[in-house]
Parts: sequence; C-alpha cells; structure tokens
Amino acid sequence: MVAGYWHLLVTVRFFLFPGRLLGFWGSLLGGLLVFGIVRRAINYIWLYPLYYQIVLLKPFWYWPKILADTMQLHLVVALFVVVSLIRHAQRQQQLSETYRREKLAAEYRLLQSQVQPHFLFNTLNNLVSVSMHQPDKMPNLLLRLAELFSYQLYESNRPTVSVAKEITYLTDYIALEQIRYSDRLEVITNFGELDNLKDLMIPPMLLLPFVENAFKHGAAQSEGSCWIQLHLSLMENRLIFTVENSLPDDPARPAAQGLGLSNLRKRLDILFPGMYKLKTLSEEGQFLAVLKFNVN
Repeated sequence: MVAGYWHLLVTVRFFLFPGRLLGFWGSLLGGLLVFGIVRRAINYIWLYPLYYQIVLLKPFWYWPKILADTMQLHLVVALFVVVSLIRHAQRQQQLSETYRREKLAAEYRLLQSQVQPHFLFNTLNNLVSVSMHQPDKMPNLLLRLAELFSYQLYESNRPTVSVAKEITYLTDYIALEQIRYSDRLEVITNFGELDNLKDLMIPPMLLLPFVENAFKHGAAQSEGSCWIQLHLSLMENRLIFTVENSLPDDPARPAAQGLGLSNLRKRLDILFPGMYKLKTLSEEGQFLAVLKFNVN
C-alpha cells in the first residue's frame, strides 16, 4: 500500500503529470530500489525463518532475489496505479461533461433570453407606427400584445411546450402584425392538424424568428402589396417549418438576417447538434427559409 500510494501520488501525480521528468525518473527508480529492499528485508527477517528457511542459505544482499521481490511487488503496484488513474480519468470525464452541459445550458438560457428583448424591440416599433397612423387599432393591438407577453411569461421558460401552444403564439403574433399592414399584406398559413397536437413537444419560441424575419425584411420593406406563406408539417418524427415571403423590388435597405436567425442557429446547435437542417434561399422577389429537426 505504501509503495502503491507513493508511486501514485508522488511519482505520477506530483512529478509525471506536471512534466517534471527528472523527478519522475528519480522517484520511480528510487521507489523500485527502496521498496524492493524493504520487501526483501520483511521476507528475510520475518517470513522466511517461519515458512521458507531454505532460502536463508542465500545472503540478504542476494541481488537476483531482491530483483525478483521488486518485480513481484511492483507488478501489483502498477496494477493499483493503473486502476486508480483510470478511475481518476473517468471522474474527470464526468466532471468535464457536467461542466460542458452546464455551460451549454447557461449559453442556451442567455440566447433564449435574447429572444424576448428582440421581440419586444420589433413590437414596440410596430406600436409606434400604428399609434401614429392607425390609432383606432391600438386597443386590439395591445390586447394581442398582452396575450403574447402572457405566453412569454408562463411558457417560454419551460424546456418544451406543445406544438399547439407554439402555433397559437405564432397565430397571435401574425394577427398583431396584420393590424399594422392591413389589407396590403396577405398571410397564408398551413399548419395541417398540428395545431391540435398537445402531446408533441418542441422548444418554446423556436419558430418565431422565421416569422419575425419574414415581416421585418419582407412586409416592412415594401410599400405595396406583399405576402407571407407559412407551412408546418410532420413527417414521421421530423418537423418541417417553411416560411416564404415576398421581397420588395427596391428595398429601402439591404436585407440581412439580423439577430433573430443568428440567435436561432446558435440555439439549434445546442438543442440539436448535427441533427437539424436550416436553409435559407433568397431569389428575386422572394425569400425562403426551411427548418427541419427531429421531435419526440
């Protein structure tokens, strides 16, 4: 036990791990010599006289026997050190994995918290515009806004929500935006039968950035008629969300993804690493975004 802990704590951890090679070789060779002689002494003085007297015919400093005792002892010591190092490596791996998960969870919470200020920023811009040009629509707009904030307050902090609730949230958001654009904006939604599925769970507010992006870089940049199409479907265990919107012929400013889709990509990397597809395609007069990911 003394030899085992010496080589584990001193030879390996104190000298080898920090890269002190001179000390490592000194501790290793010194331990081999000292503990080999100690074992030879224990055997020669206490054990051999009782159980194996014939070997006493050899002198104490009989080096072949000292070498044999040293090797026998350190085979056990080597096994002890290897097992201890393996267990230590497993504990370190577990701690590293726990730290990685906690770091990812903290990063995801930060990214998720950014969604709400981003949404609030866009909505307040809408409020300003409507209050200036269509003040009679403000009560209905504020009612819709209250429903959206209620969802953010009670649902968005959960790890998952039903796809039916997420669809309701998107529908309320679209209705709020349509108040601003009135008849010049046509929004077509096709959610199939998913708006009734209460047992299909997805991360909250995961689909919103697509819809925000469609309004911000499509309808908001156009002075004439415009359109947005949303399609949500489930194929086996894969959810597919497609958002397509018109683009103005001569936008007031170049279209950019902004915080919404950039934030979304980072969240998807954490939630579905290597298990999702997010593609965007910009053509003349229209923009297409497609998200695919697995659901339970």
